Amino acid sequence: MESFDYVTVKYLKEQIEYTLYDDDFATEAIQTFKNSLEQALNFKMQIQSEYINKGIGYYYNIYTNKLRTTCDRSLVDPAKNFIVWSTPSYIGIETFIYNVRDKIYIEISPLYKWHDGYPEDEDENKDEYVPFDDFLNNYKPIDIVSIDRSVAERWLDFCCDMIEIFKENDKKYLKEDKTN
Repeated sequence: MESFDYVTVKYLKEQIEYTLYDDDFATEAIQTFKNSLEQALNFKMQIQSEYINKGIGYYYNIYTNKLRTTCDRSLVDPAKNFIVWSTPSYIGIETFIYNVRDKIYIEISPLYKWHDGYPEDEDENKDEYVPFDDFLNNYKPIDIVSIDRSVAERWLDFCCDMIEIFKENDKKYLKEDKTN
């Protein structure tokens, strides 16, 4: 695998597959996850207590809706430091990592898909459309999972190994390109 190969990251819950990272560079997926894990393992990803009960995705949806409807650039993004991966709006899933005291959590949240208005007739997802207020009233995260420290450490080791593989493969392919 090369660093600029396209990858997709998926999450399986109760026989439903969710796309967390869609068809983008492998190095970006791994590096972002690695950086987030390092911060969480060092307890530098503490979320505000007000976000714990509903999950940070709930408040991120409110923020993105206000930003899109008011264009108020002074709004504070509650999830700014916690986003690991984002998907395009037609998928509408955000992945966050954070600490609550001495625990590490990964949150997978739906993101409101229709900030740009009602879908067009030819939009294949138009039957899914819901107004933002209905979305928010029925909001629930896809999953919030507490991650054992040992698991997070193994994931971090895996990310570091993958980054080394990318570097070695990139060197190998650069060398091949120079000889051709």
